[in-house]
Amino acid sequence: MEELNWLVLCMKHVLDSLTQPVTIVDRDGYFVYYNRASARMDGVDPDNILGHHVLEVSPWLQMEDSTLLRCLSEQSRFTDHYQAYNGVAGEQLHYMHSAMPLYGRSGDIIGAIEIGRVLTAGPGKHDNQREVPEIISDDPAMRRQIEAVDIYGASELPVLIYGETGTGKELFARRAHAMSPRAGRSMLCLNCAAIPENLLESTLFGTTRGAFTGAENRKGLLALADGGTLFLDELNSMPITLQSKLLRVLQDGYYRPLGSQEPLKADIRLITAMNQPPFDAVRDGNLREDLYYRISVGFIVIPPLRNRMNDIGLIARRFVSRYGPALNPAVTHLGETAIRQLEQHDWPGNVRELENVIRRSLLLAGHEATMETVTLMPDSLSDLASGLDNRGALPLPAARPLRESLASYETQLIRTAVQRHNHNLSAVARELALPRTTLLSRMQKLGIIREEQAQAS
Repeated sequence: MEELNWLVLCMKHVLDSLTQPVTIVDRDGYFVYYNRASARMDGVDPDNILGHHVLEVSPWLQMEDSTLLRCLSEQSRFTDHYQAYNGVAGEQLHYMHSAMPLYGRSGDIIGAIEIGRVLTAGPGKHDNQREVPEIISDDPAMRRQIEAVDIYGASELPVLIYGETGTGKELFARRAHAMSPRAGRSMLCLNCAAIPENLLESTLFGTTRGAFTGAENRKGLLALADGGTLFLDELNSMPITLQSKLLRVLQDGYYRPLGSQEPLKADIRLITAMNQPPFDAVRDGNLREDLYYRISVGFIVIPPLRNRMNDIGLIARRFVSRYGPALNPAVTHLGETAIRQLEQHDWPGNVRELENVIRRSLLLAGHEATMETVTLMPDSLSDLASGLDNRGALPLPAARPLRESLASYETQLIRTAVQRHNHNLSAVARELALPRTTLLSRMQKLGIIREEQAQAS
């Protein structure tokens, strides 16, 4: 249990900053970590979840339904496990998550972690749909694409967006929706590559009871997005057979849920995106040619970040302003040295990679107002993988007793927070989510109080 607590303590600040839901349980299935994204999605107070068993928190689950519990009992890893369920407001959420066991130094399981993502936003999650998302750029080619999406967006025409991974295709899609006559209605988003092929058709078209074993009457995205916009990302990952059915919907304006003989009208505006050039997708058999001509009345090409050097500093500074107050309030500026460092990077992950770099650098930065350097991503995925052991567990420091390692890390964590908040212990306690009396007790036990007194004298 101490090993797991150490691991949670190490990862907490990073996991807290993620927008994806993350939960961790101990080897008996009791929650030891539940981040804010999970709490918002489930409509619960995370403090009321910790220490409770998975089946106590979700009594409708069976042992075999929980990937976290199966990680513990089967020592199995689950990747992109799909689930559809009702959210806090009663909306249907399409959810994908991955879970894996966590191993201690002895090789025994000490717990399990689950990281998820919501694939679509359901009805009731559309506040600020009329607000036009800002896309900042000083690059002439990028500005032309922003102007084009505004023109296309004001119409009812379908739009196809092409761009490399991480360039912001969904942001462009949301801007097109916000500029359209449907701005006050739903916009639902679906990544076609993120849902298993056998579930993709039912997710789009819906099902009727008895269509297949276990099928219930459930609306698909075409029905949920009625009157609004449906955004299909990575369309080139959709099976060709399903593309033909989508083409029929666009041609006729009607569709049938699985197992139903009754046609339903599809009142949607379709926006699609892909990270493969459309003509290459057609040539490689990943996109029907007739569907391509149907969906590309409006066509947007987003330039990669490496081709618009002037935007790197502009966007990086915007990320510092956005994330700094939560991750490191002391940092308010990005220095010129850091900007030059960013401009020398190739950015294969584009704006998404730049966002990750800034968020990580804020977490690792000290308490100076200006951040002069940044921490770039590893040069390759293999370099990143080398940070994990061969079972996928985060490595624990070796050659030191566990209690000593825990005390060392806790001391470092508190000292860094004390410096960041200029020795304001109330602010430190709030950041570390500890009562001030508990913080003072830990500082005294670790010898940090004596250091503070020495500095004061």
